Amino acid sequence: MAFTEQQKLEIRRRAHFRCCLCHALGIEIHHIVPAAEGGPDTHDNGAALCPSCHEIYGANPTKRKFIREVRDFWYELCERDVPFPRDELRAISALLERVATKDDLARFSIQNTSYVLGKPSAPAPPWEQLRYSFVRDEFVHPLIVHELLGWLSDSAATIVSVDLAAANRSNRFLGESTVQPVNGRVRVGWKNVEGEYFWYAHIATSPSGVHMLECHDCVGGSGVFGSVCLLALEQDRSLYEEGSGKLFTRDRVLLKTLGSITLGDRYTGEISYRGGVLVIGPDESSFRHGDEVAKRIPIA
Repeated sequence: MAFTEQQKLEIRRRAHFRCCLCHALGIEIHHIVPAAEGGPDTHDNGAALCPSCHEIYGANPTKRKFIREVRDFWYELCERDVPFPRDELRAISALLERVATKDDLARFSIQNTSYVLGKPSAPAPPWEQLRYSFVRDEFVHPLIVHELLGWLSDSAATIVSVDLAAANRSNRFLGESTVQPVNGRVRVGWKNVEGEYFWYAHIATSPSGVHMLECHDCVGGSGVFGSVCLLALEQDRSLYEEGSGKLFTRDRVLLKTLGSITLGDRYTGEISYRGGVLVIGPDESSFRHGDEVAKRIPIA
């Protein structure tokens, strides 16, 4: 089905032969609800769009109501025969700028590097890299968790993942770590000669593989800043070069941050995971923050 030539002419004339979205000349008559989905060949289902707007917005089903509303507004303006409403048109342009184009969707699509670098190996995990743990020897080095938490001055983590095995063997994360059982959990810590220290303790791991760690960070002063760090493991493939210059691909395991929850300075309280919910209890420290930091966060 298609619009008749008479219908097209009537729609063009009502729109003053301009695109109802950007008001450019040179228009097509667009089915707001596509004919393939049962959209009728009626004036109410038609909109004058330039080729660019037709290509960018016409195929987006979430924008059908928006296109119809803007079209009706444009018809009303055309019938008023009043000076060009620049402020109202700027508002429409601002809305259009926030709509993702096809190029945006292609640019932000998630690609799996394991299908790009080398031939896929057997679907077995690289066990050598999975020997590192939050609950037993060999522990993930606390400086790696500290790196994934980021700086307190940052609004979000800037380092979001590390190669788990390579990081634990690297010179970047050097320093003796300590292991100490406290209140039924194991604290894994690091301290330097200037008095800075950091430790984490494993709270739980969700069925979907989210590792929850209670963390406390002291940068050398009196403040000890607490947080709950959420981490996950992810497998991919990477490229590396041997000393001979020969290139290879290898499986690797990434330790990835999913975010963190602030506990505040010198938080002391009960943190648990039960029934699919991370429960952060009231602060019982001398600061008496109480229920200000208490939270219940579903983690499947």
